[in-house]
Amino acid sequence: MAKLVVILNGAMVDNFFIDKGRITIGRRASNDIHLDDPGVSKEHAVIQTVGNDHIFEDMGSTNGSTLNGVRITKHILQNGDVIELGAYQLKYANIKANPEMDYDRTMMIHTADREIGVVPQSAGGDANGRVSVSTARSSLRASFPLGEVRCIKGEFAGQKIELERPLKTFGTAGEQVAVIMRRPLGYYIAHVEGNKTARVNGQAIGNEPCTLQEGDVIEVGQEKLEFFLK
Repeated sequence: MAKLVVILNGAMVDNFFIDKGRITIGRRASNDIHLDDPGVSKEHAVIQTVGNDHIFEDMGSTNGSTLNGVRITKHILQNGDVIELGAYQLKYANIKANPEMDYDRTMMIHTADREIGVVPQSAGGDANGRVSVSTARSSLRASFPLGEVRCIKGEFAGQKIELERPLKTFGTAGEQVAVIMRRPLGYYIAHVEGNKTARVNGQAIGNEPCTLQEGDVIEVGQEKLEFFLK
């Protein structure tokens, strides 16, 4: 089971298992992870479980959140990631993470443009043990057909969007968001944000990842999409 190790002034002070769908972090004592520091907002951040992955999201905190030295808003956590909130560090540990798919857990989710940037991970390659993003994507693409969605309703109505990246989010931030995940055995959709989950062919997907089939119609936020394989 994944967990967060809490570090203060270089020393471990606590650890928390990520054992439910939503973990809250902040200065308020009612949070699942209580960080008593003036640099931490009362409701600073949340971690949401999406399948085998965990998504960290800053909740509009005053001082922001830093991960591995980079300011972030949303991030798919990767084993070994270090989150900095005020004087505290939270180290994410997930020993069950699939090393073949680790590179897709390093992607930043930018709510504004819904684009995710991939950072390559070692999987054989150059002298430093690195492979390029294009090489990683080519390997993944060879595993199964590439998927697309046709936008029926919403901001991108009439357009087709290729699902070449391992994760792609859809929906309306703050209202309802879902992620389509590309895996070796196919495509899945999972709930990320909102009181209600996305719908596939008129049925709510629930809190567990749902397999997508050719011709499925997805409704999430203000968007309506049709999924198909190229």
